[in-house]
Amino acid sequence: MSGGRWLRVSRTEGVAAAVGLLALVGCLLLGLRAPRVVLLSYLFAWLFWLAPALGSVGLLMIHALTGGDWGLALRPALLAASRRLPLMALLMLPVLLGVAVLFPWAGPHAAGDPTLDRQRWWLDAPFFVARAVVVWVLWLWLAHGIRRRLDMPSAGRFAAGGLIVYALSVSVAAVDWVVSLVPRWHSTTFGVLVGTAQLLAAAGLAVGVSVAGRDPAAAAWTPRRLNDLGSILMVLVLAWGYLAFMDYLTVWIADLPSETVWYLPRVKTGWRWLGAFLVVFHLALPFAVLLSRRAKQRAAWLAGVGWWLFLAQIGYVAWLVLPGLRTSALAWSDPLAWIGIGGLWWMGYGAQRRAVPEADA
Repeated sequence: MSGGRWLRVSRTEGVAAAVGLLALVGCLLLGLRAPRVVLLSYLFAWLFWLAPALGSVGLLMIHALTGGDWGLALRPALLAASRRLPLMALLMLPVLLGVAVLFPWAGPHAAGDPTLDRQRWWLDAPFFVARAVVVWVLWLWLAHGIRRRLDMPSAGRFAAGGLIVYALSVSVAAVDWVVSLVPRWHSTTFGVLVGTAQLLAAAGLAVGVSVAGRDPAAAAWTPRRLNDLGSILMVLVLAWGYLAFMDYLTVWIADLPSETVWYLPRVKTGWRWLGAFLVVFHLALPFAVLLSRRAKQRAAWLAGVGWWLFLAQIGYVAWLVLPGLRTSALAWSDPLAWIGIGGLWWMGYGAQRRAVPEADA
């Protein structure tokens, strides 16, 4: 594990990083003509790749509290993803530097708006940056702390407090980085919803990678283990679906302008088809497959569902971020930003996952 061979970047990962850098250069060139469009694409891509990194920290803490074979099976993948957090912190710099361009409340055109003036105690650019710094300090501390305490008696105590910090900090970040794109909107459940989506993205990636890359001859990979991993995915799919539905139902019943302002672009424009896609393919279909014990115990099916749930998060994060400031379809900068950040993210992920032998997990 400590030898250089485990940490050596593979050729595939090197190619991914090179392609990612080229894609980010393409984003930069497009941004010279349409900075807000590109920054919105960048925020969407950055939030997508943040989810498995941060969600993995949450899953490591949950396993420290609950135990179970599922956490041991996923530990190499979760540890590797959690080590992507410093990279994601560095990659947030364009968002922080472009606050005045990206967020409607920060630009000069927002001056004199009575609604925004009442929110200035929170929607203030220096305070926004300061909150981001505090949130990142907490997340890096949680990631480092749970990694240090794995298999130690203090892991459960750390995780109990850490999950509270995790929930509160994710809520603050969700309000700042997503809700404030539509500053007149507010939601009391949005932070929990985003946190659950992060856990689902992390679990989907970890299950997909771990099951597909397992040693079929290893005695630990029993049908029971596969069934447990499928059950974890099913619980998270249900939790995400329930929270998303209750948030929409609350807004629909209240029918207040301050709440419908966020949903109207998503249900009254072409973006409604993305919402329909999420209901069918990110909730109903995976849940139907995971209801089957036979499907959960078949490695190919389980790995496929895990990968599908991870990749379907592209649609969900796009649905959260893009419609508020863009009524048209996707822009060229959307896939470029996603590939760019993903190429850098994936290089480190593969190297770190191989650094944790499965037998030690």
